[in-house]
Amino acid sequence: MLSDKQIVENFHVDKIIKNYPRSGQKRVLLIQHHKYGKVILKIVEGDSERVRREIAIVTENHFGNVPQILEMDSYDCNDEKGIYIFEEFIEGDTLTNILKKSKLEISDALDLANNMLSVMVEMEEKRIVHRDIKPDNIIKKKNEEWYLIDFGIARVLDMNSLTLTEARIGPHTPGYGAPELFQYSKKDIDNRADLFSLGVVLFEAVTGSHPFLKGDELNRNEIWYNTITVIPQSVVIDGDKDMLLMGLIQTFMQKHISRRPKSVKQAMQWFQSVKEEIIKGGI
Repeated sequence: MLSDKQIVENFHVDKIIKNYPRSGQKRVLLIQHHKYGKVILKIVEGDSERVRREIAIVTENHFGNVPQILEMDSYDCNDEKGIYIFEEFIEGDTLTNILKKSKLEISDALDLANNMLSVMVEMEEKRIVHRDIKPDNIIKKKNEEWYLIDFGIARVLDMNSLTLTEARIGPHTPGYGAPELFQYSKKDIDNRADLFSLGVVLFEAVTGSHPFLKGDELNRNEIWYNTITVIPQSVVIDGDKDMLLMGLIQTFMQKHISRRPKSVKQAMQWFQSVKEEIIKGGI
């Protein structure tokens, strides 16, 4: 693994501001760069097809509310080879950290839903499924919009899957992944899996509690079992007196894919109608 000194010397880094927890072969740092200013530097050992696909998804599509890739290339340093990426830094806080302080007011929740659905509509048009929508992967830019990050396990539906066909469990985060992801029925996976995850995120954001989990689950099997079997209770949200938003969130979280909106575009249309009614009622 490259030392901080080697990173400064080989990647034109003026200053390492923060080291994030290492994940597998990926190292993530917040740095000051001589050309790009304050940016995220990702260093991935080896030649990962999944990483290259993640980069291509972001650079080729220019999604709104997604950090942009500024530069990427291969590196060969001190007998270590891999890929490095300079990525736009979104200054703000993750939804995870925000929810540690308090749940969201309905106005913030509506903005969150709108920003995420906007990105998801763009992804649907390109036939890209994120597969990892969760509070850790959502950042609120200071006093501005919500951003979706980390396309590391995204799937392009028109490309060959990088997960073995015989795999019993597909890539996802337990507790947020839709049943079709961890049961890994490839033919059933489309953008409605992301709608399920967004429903979980929104429920957690407006209630302060996870819809399926209590936090004392012993293992992944228990998390998967709860995701399939537990029916979330409807909760009255301040500002949602007719429970229109809660009803939409419950629809997103339907266990069976056919019971969710037929597309993200339709989900956005339903959401806009709900938002208009809530605003009319005064929030």
